[in-house]
Amino acid sequence: MKQADRTTKTKANIVQAFMDILKQKPSLQIKVADITRQANVDRGTFYRYFESKDALIEDCEEEVLNKIYLSRENILHSVTSVQEFREKPNIIAPLLTTIADNLEMMDVLLNRLGDNHFFVKFRKFLLEEGLTTINKYSTATMSEKQRELFAMSTSSAIIGLISLWSGKPDEFTQQDIENVIRIIATKGVFGIV
Repeated sequence: MKQADRTTKTKANIVQAFMDILKQKPSLQIKVADITRQANVDRGTFYRYFESKDALIEDCEEEVLNKIYLSRENILHSVTSVQEFREKPNIIAPLLTTIADNLEMMDVLLNRLGDNHFFVKFRKFLLEEGLTTINKYSTATMSEKQRELFAMSTSSAIIGLISLWSGKPDEFTQQDIENVIRIIATKGVFGIV
């Protein structure tokens, strides 16, 4: 096995061990020793990849956000107008597939850590991306304040859906989430009434 492959596998093993332990006890009670024991690696190996448990969490957050960002960028490069969002009902499917592929990690970051650090970071990310999208595609006359409020409410709603989905993956499908996000994105929150 190549060194790069072994490195990737070892790092993924450490992350998975942390996620497995989080299913049994809160993050604040987890020690590096718990993670190394679960991952079957020594402390030196853990510290080769992460300087602390917090650094491990930060790395997980950044990795997930980067994947979501790249997926979103691919969508935006294929869209030329806001009308396409309305006409192509499955346009956000690749983004939700990225989230589905990382659903266990989303559950850890949004629901199991016992803090709102990732929620705030993810909301800021979605807010900035939402404002970019609104400014690029919106034809509606809205003040800057209205655009920010709309982007904030939409991003919070999307995070709530992802949090619910990741916490109950057996009860909600990607299609369920896609349908609701499409309604919110094209008709607003009151589109379901």
